[in-house]
Amino acid sequence: MIIFLSALLCVLLITLWISVLKIRRTVGELRESVRLSRCMLLNESSASMKRLGLPGLIKETNHLIDRYRDYLDVESGLSNQLEAMLGSIQEAVIIFNDQHVIEFVNDSAQRLFQRARALKGARLEAALRSPKLLDFLNAYRVDQSPKQQEVSVERLGATLWFEVSCVEVRGVSAQNSESTLLVLHDITRLKELEEVRRDFVANVSHELRTPLTIIKGFAETLVEDHVTLPVDTRARFLDKIVDNAQRLHVLVEDLLVLSRLESKPEQIQPTVQSLHQLLEETVEQYLPRLNAEGQTMKLDFDERVGEFAFDRFRIQQVFDNLIENAFRYAPDFTLLTVSARCDELKSKVLCTVTDDGPGIPPKDIPHLFERFYRVDKGRSRESGGTGLGLSIIKHIVQQHGGSVSVESESGQGAAFHFSLPYVQSQTGE
Repeated sequence: MIIFLSALLCVLLITLWISVLKIRRTVGELRESVRLSRCMLLNESSASMKRLGLPGLIKETNHLIDRYRDYLDVESGLSNQLEAMLGSIQEAVIIFNDQHVIEFVNDSAQRLFQRARALKGARLEAALRSPKLLDFLNAYRVDQSPKQQEVSVERLGATLWFEVSCVEVRGVSAQNSESTLLVLHDITRLKELEEVRRDFVANVSHELRTPLTIIKGFAETLVEDHVTLPVDTRARFLDKIVDNAQRLHVLVEDLLVLSRLESKPEQIQPTVQSLHQLLEETVEQYLPRLNAEGQTMKLDFDERVGEFAFDRFRIQQVFDNLIENAFRYAPDFTLLTVSARCDELKSKVLCTVTDDGPGIPPKDIPHLFERFYRVDKGRSRESGGTGLGLSIIKHIVQQHGGSVSVESESGQGAAFHFSLPYVQSQTGE
């Protein structure tokens, strides 16, 4: 009897041990399935496991895993959509954590600040070198209120300007983690235009002030002392007033021309016509102004240049301005050449006005086509120059699709070049 009971006890213990092993193996597999977010297939459904409720536990766990995977799919989809949306906008977008480590950058930010190396994972200070930006972010951390400010960022030796704003976001890299979303709107071009506008207003004010002051001074003197002033003095004062009024008129006209060219490029109206005929007429009208001391004016025209499309009035303006510059700033020239030749390889007509006058200092050449720039300011004003002629030339040529340049050395004359597209027919004709 004792032997039987002992044997029965051994059988029960072995059965229990096998059940425990199965349960442990099942629990291990269940744990691994949860870790991998993968549903578990129950191969065995013994009575002991059913009594312990393991099949039901596995079924509910599989259900939770399915729901979790669905949640991850939705979250991943939303994350991808958000990333695609942020990546497609033009503003630079950067998300960084409380340690200033960058967690996300869109394509605009990557292109703008670092083309060769990925910004994600770098520190914000290394990517954006701007003390003003760091001050802005520190101020935001203090009061946590949405802010907007203009800051400058140094990049490759240049200064970029941005209108920046930031807001706190959560759960970017980890659940309940705090990050900051920084948006940078590039306003560098606007800053440059603002600087140009300020310079333009300052230059115009300066150019207007001198003739207005002269007119005002002489007019007041004529009004106050007209009885005592000698006749010849009154005549001289009136000549000064007329000269400066004319100077104001020319300046205003040039400003209006420049404004129209910049605001309404469609004013350029090319038609197919003869450049040769235009240049012959232009040279002929300046011949009477040559002095009798050996001055010569020559037309050098390439016969390969046939009729092509250009705006006659505007191109006449270009040649007139360049020739007038030669008479004004190189009055002692001996040879003034107007030329046009065909560059068939590039489908362009290359035009040049060359004089053998005193030339232009090298330091002035890069600035010649800027508004109000003068090589000899005093002499230019005395001769009636506004400092806008070459700027007008540049706009006219560029709106034709060409380019301008100048070659000169002090004492060896100057050559002003411009190109025009050699378009021999027009759409619709």
